[in-house]
Amino acid sequence: MVLSLSGAKNGGVAMSADNLLYEPPGPIARRRNRLISVIGVLLLLACLMTVGHRLDASGQFDAKRWEIFLHPGTLRFLFDGLMATLLAAVISMVLAFSLALPLALARLSSRLWLRTLAASYIGCFRAVPLLLLILFTVILLPSIGLHWSALGYLVFGMVLHHSAMAAEIIRAGILSLGRGQKEAALSIGMREHQAMVWIVLPQALKLMLPALISAVLAIVQDTSLGYIIPYEELLRRSQQISSFAPQSLLQSAFIVTVMYGFVSALLLALRRWIERRQAYTSRAVITEEGGAELKTLMSAKSQTSS
Repeated sequence: MVLSLSGAKNGGVAMSADNLLYEPPGPIARRRNRLISVIGVLLLLACLMTVGHRLDASGQFDAKRWEIFLHPGTLRFLFDGLMATLLAAVISMVLAFSLALPLALARLSSRLWLRTLAASYIGCFRAVPLLLLILFTVILLPSIGLHWSALGYLVFGMVLHHSAMAAEIIRAGILSLGRGQKEAALSIGMREHQAMVWIVLPQALKLMLPALISAVLAIVQDTSLGYIIPYEELLRRSQQISSFAPQSLLQSAFIVTVMYGFVSALLLALRRWIERRQAYTSRAVITEEGGAELKTLMSAKSQTSS
């Protein structure tokens, strides 16, 4: 619902729920913000020009350093690394989210022992650094007779870590709905698990989608830790190219950065689209509710007048 101050059409300020908690910037503050933005952009351009000049002076832009990346075999080699990265990310995402949902529900359970087990799991694997967890997995699993591929070791460590992280996201999404939704479902005869599956989770999923996409982005980026196993993912392929052509070390890192950045940009664009769609839906619901309230008030006023 948007509240318009008097004179809003003549240059006033339209107040919404987003800016009721702070004072909108005035003309002086807006000019100051624009000036700070311009200065920041100029400083950034100056830094980029300085770095570019230093790189050019050291010969980093020479064609001989980049020609290896024009070879089809090199591009195919890097593309295979990207596919291996996405494969590890997809498997880890599916398994981690599948494990995170029962963990979140157990964390919210009314049974103390179930809450304790879930909280212990989440607290343990959130606290351990992922790199250390992967190394521990590589050392522990073979000692008990589980000889897996590098992909299996990487996925196992990532699932342990990211399932704990995603469980907290899901739990926060469920708690953000409040107890009213669940209590209303129980009041019409639903069992607790039915209320959770059919009423609470579908609504909570809409709220937690942006956060879950950020978790997917973190999974994609964390696959780069597979180079220590070694797993033939994108960063490992980049290191192999650098070993074959040491003069192209910086160039190889730049190409891999661009490839990671492209995947990250796609996920961030998806997150922004979902957030805008949710914001639009929320505004539509608020406007509809506000219009209904206004009609009710006008109807009551007309009945009182008559």
